[in-house]
Amino acid sequence: MNLFNQLRRTKVIAIKNFDEELYRIVKTYASLEGRTTASIFEEAIRLWISMRGGFDEVRLWTKLEQAYKENFKVLEENAQQFKEKRGYALICDGKIVGVFSSYEDVIKKLKKACKVHSLIVKLPYKEETKEIELGLPW
Repeated sequence: MNLFNQLRRTKVIAIKNFDEELYRIVKTYASLEGRTTASIFEEAIRLWISMRGGFDEVRLWTKLEQAYKENFKVLEENAQQFKEKRGYALICDGKIVGVFSSYEDVIKKLKKACKVHSLIVKLPYKEETKEIELGLPW
């Protein structure tokens, strides 16, 4: 495994009901080419995605959803400190940037401090049970 593959985020997955004969063929080709079966599957999936079109938009939505989950986790872990405050809290890059009295102040700070997507929360924060769907727009 090269250094690039070691630094990439990877995940162990299981595929139910996968055709055994097809898997053996993939495994054989991978062996003949000195590759891993994972690299063959990744190549096939990248080709399949490229044939779909709109890949950049899908990637953007995926990154947006991931950033939201990370920032919301920070909010939940620090919910107690926001219950008594007023204004707006800014969370980005997985950390609390600060609490601001006006929305305009939050936007100014956001433009300077945040590299990726951020979360702005109106305070006082009240934990409400709501489901927010950040799925694809189609």
